[in-house]
Amino acid sequence: MITLTNGARPLLWQITPGGDGYRDYIGYIIATQLRGIHPYVVWHMSSDNGTDWDCASGDYCHTLEEAQEIFAKRARNLHIRVPEPMEASNANTN
Repeated sequence: MITLTNGARPLLWQITPGGDGYRDYIGYIIATQLRGIHPYVVWHMSSDNGTDWDCASGDYCHTLEEAQEIFAKRARNLHIRVPEPMEASNANTN
């Protein structure tokens, strides 16, 4: 489980390694808030340790369905870093 430093409760999230000027971990999250008129929010989140997350750039929603649509759009744009493929070994395959 992850912890949001603002006290909101995480429901659904997607995480990828950061780096290249970003914090070590970045991602998007749907969370519920304890206050406010919108029960759901979709945030960009970032972390240095992968456990405690700071949130920013929120879209505040009245329904979970609305939050899921926004999350899906944001998550499609999340750059997931894929390791470079390993070079083929020179092992004999005969």
